[in-house]
Amino acid sequence: MRTYLFYVLIGLALGCVMDMSANTETPAMDKDGWESFERRVRDGSINRREGEAAVSAWADRLRVRYPEDEFERGIFFPLKGYSFKDCGGRNGEGYQPKGYFFLDGNRHKGHPAQDIFIFDRNKDLLDDNTGRPVDVIAMADGVVLSTYGSWTAKGIEGLRGGNYIWIYHPQFRAFSCYAHLRDIVVHTGQRVKGGEKIATLGRSGERAFLSSSPTHLHFVILKSEGMSPINPYPILKEGLWEGDTDN
Repeated sequence: MRTYLFYVLIGLALGCVMDMSANTETPAMDKDGWESFERRVRDGSINRREGEAAVSAWADRLRVRYPEDEFERGIFFPLKGYSFKDCGGRNGEGYQPKGYFFLDGNRHKGHPAQDIFIFDRNKDLLDDNTGRPVDVIAMADGVVLSTYGSWTAKGIEGLRGGNYIWIYHPQFRAFSCYAHLRDIVVHTGQRVKGGEKIATLGRSGERAFLSSSPTHLHFVILKSEGMSPINPYPILKEGLWEGDTDN
């Protein structure tokens, strides 16, 4: 009997130790996870030194937490029914990353993105050809790390992106960001497949809301190491990541 009680007590003690160990690891999707970090960056409430340390720490943490071999490598165009031909400018010249720094948040300079325009002359958020909302889809397999869907015209002043989603793509060690959304259909922490619907396109955001602005998706890709921008245009045009081939 004493031997039995001894092993029961040992088992309970080991269980407590394992629980304590699990609780000391901060998962990427807890209340103080990447989404909280992104909000602080966006709202300018983190200093540069702390921000740079956090960027580096998150790159390492995400790489360990989400192994590449758990995700596929395919690339999908982020607007259903559209293609690279609908990117603004000629040959993707709308991408202007000069002066961009992730930690500048909502006050950042430059335009490290491709704006992808839809057929919506009367700006009712419906495709002129189909009469239906346009689906925004995940560029590739990944994990949703941040969503924001509370923008209103009378809401946060100066929030340029409006409603948006950030997805981390382990195969590429990169983030994609989708802005000016209407309805968001995914949640923080959710794993998504490339080509999966994540939202419908909207006109949310300080400037996107204006009647003078054509309806478009603001699409950004950043490397997880250093959060430096990558031009999405050649990736979207070829349907391949940098350095990949179709062989």
